[in-house]
Amino acid sequence: MTERGSSRPALAPPAIRRLLHHDRYWSVYALGDLDSRRAQYCEWFTSGASVALLYREFETPILWAAGSPDVLDSLPDIDACHLQIPEPFLVALNRRLEVDWSRLMHRMSLGPADFVSHDGASAVEPLDESHHDELLALYADGHATHEDPDFFMRGQLGDGTFFGMRQGGRLVAAGGTHLYSAEESVGAIGNVYTHRAHRGRGCAAAVTAAIVRRLLDRGIQTIALNVKAENGTAIRLYERLGFRCHARFWEGRAIRR
Repeated sequence: MTERGSSRPALAPPAIRRLLHHDRYWSVYALGDLDSRRAQYCEWFTSGASVALLYREFETPILWAAGSPDVLDSLPDIDACHLQIPEPFLVALNRRLEVDWSRLMHRMSLGPADFVSHDGASAVEPLDESHHDELLALYADGHATHEDPDFFMRGQLGDGTFFGMRQGGRLVAAGGTHLYSAEESVGAIGNVYTHRAHRGRGCAAAVTAAIVRRLLDRGIQTIALNVKAENGTAIRLYERLGFRCHARFWEGRAIRR
């Protein structure tokens, strides 16, 4: 395989990993994509110490980048892509693609020594693939208000990182990881959702704390999550657990002009 737009061989994973280690919290998803389960979907591009990734597991690839926006000049022509790019990259990307929609996000990070436990975490239960339909029913509660998780797949339940809380036997809150890799020692928390009728009772904090504890017990060193920059309630919740805002970035979708 060669880098597109270049006659040089593609960088081997160890070389890519060295670039990603410059900022493991920003690179948490890219590091997880080096996992042997996902590496086949990665297409890497570099420019000096800058790196970009087109992740092609899905019909529309995901574009992630770090360093200088100049690395975008190495990308091939594409019809569309989902975005996870630093703030300064949006202007440079607009020279090549039309940004269909975007929203400002915070990447929040948690150092292993910074975790603040939550008393309610003892009330949660682990979830697995047998709970898939229950999770879909819970997440459907947020569909009308566009609050439902937008990156949930059955396969994520196989990582053993999902937890939930019940009320009257019904699942009312849940969460897990978007991405988990023991090989790379990374976990990206996601799919955290509380039914609208059960908010304000600490459910999300308890579920998130249980996920963090599971990751720490497995020795995961890099734990992060994404949250909308405008969602002050969620940011404060995560801060109480020890998370800190690490970087701001754009999430969205870009299409060929």
